[in-house]
Amino acid sequence: MTPSTNGLSGTSPMHEFATTSRDLEIEGDDAGGHLPSPELRKFLAEIKGQAQFLLYLADQIEESLVQLSQESDPCHGAFLCKVLGMYSTQLETKHQGLGEKIAETCQEVYVTVRERELG
Repeated sequence: MTPSTNGLSGTSPMHEFATTSRDLEIEGDDAGGHLPSPELRKFLAEIKGQAQFLLYLADQIEESLVQLSQESDPCHGAFLCKVLGMYSTQLETKHQGLGEKIAETCQEVYVTVRERELG
């Protein structure tokens, strides 16, 4: 059950386009040598990690639902239902955590921008 696309035919998963902390350092150097704080880089990395997991989880749910719709063996169908229940719980938990992390990161970005404007 390894995803190869993000649900759109022939496209790459979104996490393949994620910016690395090295990219942030290079962009920061171009902007006059002001790098994002280590805390901001940590927050951004955590958001990307959680978002990548959510994308993976969504791919797994989609694939499992397709398998379930094609399943004729009741035992395997029951197994897929349990797996989907587990995925659903994980999706809910990770979604809540991501929202909190995004709020923290937005605050850190605001502080960083304000410091830059005042500095």
